Amino acid sequence: MIIGIPLINGVEYTHADIICQILGVPVVGITAINYKDNQEITNNYSTGNLPSSVGFGPVMFEGSITMTMKEVQRLSQAAPSGRIQNIPFFDIRVNYVTEGGDLVSHKLVRCRFKGRNPNSATNNTQIEETLDLNIIDIKYTA
Repeated sequence: MIIGIPLINGVEYTHADIICQILGVPVVGITAINYKDNQEITNNYSTGNLPSSVGFGPVMFEGSITMTMKEVQRLSQAAPSGRIQNIPFFDIRVNYVTEGGDLVSHKLVRCRFKGRNPNSATNNTQIEETLDLNIIDIKYTA
């Protein structure tokens, strides 16, 4: 074991570093957030065995956010008709702030909740709900 070598890249981003805002308000009851974009890329073939070109299809976005039931219930109470699907389109900012003050900000653009899925099991000390998101765009340099 080598002793005394400094950290080369510093401290990594962690879940504890995340400050998440929905409708401009920081939300503290988030236990997980997942989002991704994926573009359809297809090889095109003509004569021969190998692709002759590449075609690019749509970019698709997926995401979900897991919150404590208490936090989801707060959203439901503020939503039109009590249904989170009725909350108008909103952006979600996911800010990663390290202890050194470095900031990385991602923006999930024009999101909507698809619905609720409450569930619980024995020995739960905290009930959580995973909410699927409809996302129009993701800005990784917001």
